[in-house]
Formats: sequence, structure tokens, C-alpha cells
Amino acid sequence: MYLFKKIEHQGKIFRHLLQKEEKYLLTTYRKRHCGADVFRNPESLNEKIIHRMLYTSNDLYTQLADKYLARDYVAKKIGENYLIPLLGVWRRTADIDYAALPDKFVLKCNHDSGSCQMVFAKDAAAIARYNKKLDFFLNRNFYYVSLEWQYKNIPPFILAEQYIDIFANANPDITPELYRVHCFHQKAKFTEADFTDAAGNKLTNIYDEGWRLQPFTMGQSNNPRDIPRPAGYARLLELAETLAEGIDYCRVDFFMHKENIWFSEMTFTPERGKIKFSPRIWDYRLGELWQLPSDINK
Repeated sequence: MYLFKKIEHQGKIFRHLLQKEEKYLLTTYRKRHCGADVFRNPESLNEKIIHRMLYTSNDLYTQLADKYLARDYVAKKIGENYLIPLLGVWRRTADIDYAALPDKFVLKCNHDSGSCQMVFAKDAAAIARYNKKLDFFLNRNFYYVSLEWQYKNIPPFILAEQYIDIFANANPDITPELYRVHCFHQKAKFTEADFTDAAGNKLTNIYDEGWRLQPFTMGQSNNPRDIPRPAGYARLLELAETLAEGIDYCRVDFFMHKENIWFSEMTFTPERGKIKFSPRIWDYRLGELWQLPSDINK
């Protein structure tokens, strides 16, 4: 499987050399969004995300996309107590001392998306699987996969973090596994609450600042159950707004267990501008909340 992925990655690098980002992104976007012009006058949230991908090169976004360097930023802005404890950092899988790590922990790379692994076994076969996946991601520049500029110049590392059981003494049917807070000009406006049902289906509810369920979806169906407002929700929104200070739009992700909150990551180009809004009008309603400099000067 990873041999195929390596070949695919090399193909994407070759594609990048032959075709400029603007032409590729416009072609891809038109297939999904009926030919909207995302370059001259972006209006929807997706259009403005693609506008950022093409025209914004911000070193702060690179720092915060780096899951290792972002920890320093988070510690300074809201405090170390909101960070998941770090168990180790390595440049190579060969350097990981699995025997010295706890029975349960999390492995991931700092420079990409998709490399996270829950470690619940440490036999030779399991370690070989973990390392094979990590080696693949360590040698992949995620920029050539996603064309998200902030990932291009992140030196790759392996991180081990403490395993957090967010479902301890909680009902997993009504307990969000992740909160994704969309902040516009430092105001937390909408939160995606992610669930996985008993059949393994991914579900997402969208809530506003008052934990009112919103009449739209962003690619996944709603959880049909009545989800109580989390005890720490107001504090979570405050933390998101503090981390989003000075940033016109970003998404700040957290884990939460009762009133305990842990930072997960910050995202600047969610879904690469391919969020599947339903009804689609909400793509434009959220886009109105994000004022680009060109909007302000009109």
C-alpha cells in the first residue's frame, strides 16, 4: 500500500512542476462548485479558503500548522495546562524507545495530516506497522498533496503524546470526540462537534455560540440524538478566540472531557476549500463573516 502511495506522491510533485497552483485549483473547484470565480471576487467560505491558499504566505500559519511548534504558541497564549502531555520527539522511527513509553499513547507527525496512530500494543508486529506508516509520512511533503502553503516548509518530526480517554465515564453516543471552532476576526461563531456511531459512521453537528443546533451540515450527517451543552463549552470558545487573536479566519480544534480541555490543532484552510455545505447557501453566509482586506476596502 505504501509503495503505491509513494508513487502517487511523486506524481503529485511532478504535477506541481508542470501545472501552476492557480490553474489546478480552479479546475478542481469548478468540478465541485459550478464554475464560481474564486480569484476575482471570492464570496463564499470555500472561495476565500482557496484565495488564501493561492495568495497568502504567512510564517505564523506555518508555525501554527507545525504540531510541535504550535505547542509553544498555545502555552504562551492560554497556558501549558491545555496541552496534551508530550512523551517524546524523534526524527527517525529507529530512535523511538517503545519499551520506555506507556501501554497506551498516540504517535503522529508534526508536519502533515493523517499520520496519527493510537498505540495500544507494543509487540514486534505492531511496532513494525506503526513505523512503516510513520516512515511514509516522514518522507512526504504534505504541501504537494494539498497545495496548502503553510505545510511546505515544516521540518518533519515524530511526536508521542499521552493518550486521553475522552469517553471515560461518559456516553459515547452523545459525547463529541472533537470540537472544531470556526473563528472569524477573533469571534467564535460556529463549532463542529464530531461523533462516531456504533456502526462506525462519522456524524457532525454544527452549533452556534449558544449551543443551538444549526440548520446546515458540512459534509456529514447530524447525530440524531439530543446532545446536551458541554459544561466547559463557554470556556472552550474563550480559548479559541484567544488563540485566534490577530487572525481573520481559522479553525481551532479541541478535545474535551467534562470541563477538562486540551488543544488539538489550528487549521487555516479547512478541507482545502471543498467543504460540502448543505444547503449550499451557508457557504456564502459563513463567507460573509470573513472580511478579506479587499472586502474592507470596497
